[in-house]
Amino acid sequence: MKIIDIHIHGGLGVNFNTSSYEEIKNLLKELKKRNITAICPTLVGDEEAKLRERFKLFKKIKQDLKNDEAYIIGLHLEGTFLNPQKPGIQDARVFMRPCIENFKNLTEGFEDIIKIVTLAPELDENGSLSNYLEERNIRAHAGHTLGNYKGNTSATTHHFNAMPPISHRGKNLALDCLLDGETYCEIIADGIHTSDNMLKLFFKVKDKSKIIMISDALPAAGYNREVTFCSKKILPSGKDENGTIAGSVMFLDEIIKSAVKRNIISLDDAEKYAFLNPLQHLNLSPCELEKIKN
Repeated sequence: MKIIDIHIHGGLGVNFNTSSYEEIKNLLKELKKRNITAICPTLVGDEEAKLRERFKLFKKIKQDLKNDEAYIIGLHLEGTFLNPQKPGIQDARVFMRPCIENFKNLTEGFEDIIKIVTLAPELDENGSLSNYLEERNIRAHAGHTLGNYKGNTSATTHHFNAMPPISHRGKNLALDCLLDGETYCEIIADGIHTSDNMLKLFFKVKDKSKIIMISDALPAAGYNREVTFCSKKILPSGKDENGTIAGSVMFLDEIIKSAVKRNIISLDDAEKYAFLNPLQHLNLSPCELEKIKN
């Protein structure tokens, strides 16, 4: 089964925010061996100059891709436009206000390498940045938010995590998007980010055509050693020294196998959640579809 991971920070010691050209190319080869045929390398927040250097590097890597490497669809910017009161493991000091001007200044000359932007909808005034992105076929995801509405985003980032918990009163982002037949939802089914019972509820209730399984894999995935991520020491468990979850230490192929074994999903549904649905959501060109499917 071919797999697409639209939310992955690295693995085997490789960090997409800091690692070199050769290190990233080697990881892409290892991912392809796992049948992870395409990814959206995911960058956490950083200084503007450092992010632009990453954009330049990944543009070069994408141009140089070989058949034995996982295809790079485009970058997922998970940092930068988040709510500073809901940063997770990230450094809120480098966050920017989600607005068109800031996005243009950050990505000028590299717009074509950006495919997903996670942002806090409550800070996106009138949904202007979300609209701007979606009109340009860049997917806006709601995440790291304290708001209770999705605004003009088309998906949620790691559903349930870094957002208000489900409530039985008033509007609620996690609940509303769970029931919304138009909104895609990323989900980490490793059994750590979300309990198995909540995962069973999610997969039972959510429209099957709108579920996207992700790994949120850290540089620690497949590494079993301490790593530095967001300038913090991350233990082999995927948590920092204070117990904050930084991400997953499993690749998406491992998460799928584990979720099937735990009777959370079926193998047939996994292909939809981890391949067909991401393709549908990202609205790729025929040329890119051919590169991923072949």
